[in-house]
Amino acid sequence: MALKLLAPIRGWEARRALRDARRRADAELLTSRLPSPRLAWRTDELVAEDNRLELGISLTDVVHAADARLMPSASPLDRGAVRGVRAELLQLAARLCDTSHPVTPRGVLLVERLLVDGSGPLYGQGSPNRLRAEVEDALAALDGNDGAAR
Repeated sequence: MALKLLAPIRGWEARRALRDARRRADAELLTSRLPSPRLAWRTDELVAEDNRLELGISLTDVVHAADARLMPSASPLDRGAVRGVRAELLQLAARLCDTSHPVTPRGVLLVERLLVDGSGPLYGQGSPNRLRAEVEDALAALDGNDGAAR
């Protein structure tokens, strides 16, 4: 009986441990140019075809949501900045969706961060130049041309 009652807690603890492990792995992958073999599991998750396609679709959805012909939504999306870098965002989405060419896990992480960071240049009242710089950094990182680790 007690085992059945504790099963949801164990499941929650396992999900929490996995989320924490992903955060630690992501932090290491962002700061390193060469991924560690011990992080191969996270690298595989990041560069997986499904993940790449999902991120590409999300970027395309962001561009569509910023269209001037549509009414603004409740999303805090910086529509003006997105419209200013529309071509670059679509290029980034196309690069992710082109699964015939490999990408680096660091580049995928930069795209994820761009999409989910509520204080990032994609949301609020930012600058199109800041958004353009982050998109260009992510695009360069996808190809491994991002210079020194940050």
